[in-house]
Amino acid sequence: MKLLKSLSFLFLFMSASVFAQKTISHKVVSGESVYSIAKKYDVSEEEIFDLNPKAKGLLQLDMVLYIPKNSKKKTDEKKAKFIPKGSSHKVESGESLYTIAKKYDTSVEKLKDANPQLESDNLQLGEILALPKGIAKHDDEKLSKTERKKIDKLQKKLQKHSVASGESFYVIAKKYNISVEELKIVNPQIENDKLDVKDVVFIPGTEEIAVKEKKGREEKKKERESNRIENTEEKTNNVDPVVSVVHEVSPKETKYGISKRYGISIAELEKLNPQIVNGLDVGQKLTIKGAAKGDEVVTTKEVVVSNDTNETASTSTTETTEGKLEVLPLSADVAMKADFLIEKASENLGVRYRGGGTDKNGFDCSGLMFSTFKNIDMTLPRSSSDMAANSGVKIDKSQAQKGDLIFFATRGRWVGHVGMVTEVLDDEIKFIHSSTSSGVIISSTKEPYYAKRFVQINRVLN
Repeated sequence: MKLLKSLSFLFLFMSASVFAQKTISHKVVSGESVYSIAKKYDVSEEEIFDLNPKAKGLLQLDMVLYIPKNSKKKTDEKKAKFIPKGSSHKVESGESLYTIAKKYDTSVEKLKDANPQLESDNLQLGEILALPKGIAKHDDEKLSKTERKKIDKLQKKLQKHSVASGESFYVIAKKYNISVEELKIVNPQIENDKLDVKDVVFIPGTEEIAVKEKKGREEKKKERESNRIENTEEKTNNVDPVVSVVHEVSPKETKYGISKRYGISIAELEKLNPQIVNGLDVGQKLTIKGAAKGDEVVTTKEVVVSNDTNETASTSTTETTEGKLEVLPLSADVAMKADFLIEKASENLGVRYRGGGTDKNGFDCSGLMFSTFKNIDMTLPRSSSDMAANSGVKIDKSQAQKGDLIFFATRGRWVGHVGMVTEVLDDEIKFIHSSTSSGVIISSTKEPYYAKRFVQINRVLN
């Protein structure tokens, strides 16, 4: 019996000793709360409650609380902050330290040494692990020396892009009208898809631009003269004439916006107008070759437009005798983006209207669109008038699809309201928007108010 008591006492003593090593004691003083104590020791409130169930009530003066020394919060933050400097591996379903070490022909110990943030052998799906020094990515992910040389040679001919704050592969690909996959192929030097400010990214398909930048002004003059003569000859022969439009650059306009409006690439726009290779100037006259063909008649005219904040701007419109240019339907990938945007915008249904608002405290109409499209790294202009003039391509109402922007003249002939198409029926278009009277709602072009104020639809997803 004495032996049993002695063993019990020894067990309790050892348990208390181990507990004391893992915790620290804190005596509650006047004015303290569980929140302030958790913040003081950089632990979570849940961890304090786990060790001190009585703390869930009111804290008593001089009450002693046990605080964990090794906080799970600190461990999680340490893992979140860990960014491998060299080669890395993203943990997939079912993987362990053993299987990963075997995959890269190394040991579990070396893998642990390279990842000091690991507290145990348990790995989380999607966690990034650093590979030991001297070990590159898996063989099927490495480029051969021949492929590496080809890419190095190609990069010397390509246009360079300096990464700006907030830019990702997706944003840059969108800017140059190329796919993310094409961008990644010519930039294998970027690891883990992580871009830093001022990193240099090479743009595929810009070999002509790089060569053109090296040409003298005399060659550029000859090229422009040659294009002018060709256009004149085509019109004289009357064989499928190509109509050239003269476009005057407005404030805030970009090469991307202009190329989208006229359905040509940035490279084609710069080829026709070499003077804009290094940027646009307000008031510049640009030649747009092939903006319309056949019986189409293209003109540019000034239209007064307004936004939700009473600003005014100008925009070019394209008129044809046979209707709008045909626009291809959305691809499966773009349709998925449209569904995602509709889902994000619908999360705000019922939020009140607030002039200048871009969050759940309130949205104006363009603020809702600006905030929604930010979810796919697309930055729209901040006013409905600028969106109408500079975002995407204007399409015929009959070609409307979900994800398109729809514009209304709510102040006389001024564009003063914008929404996003959520559904297209036979002769009806439904759209989500922030109205001044009801906040964020879904409305229909069948409603008399919007039916007589409809202006245009722009395709911004591609």
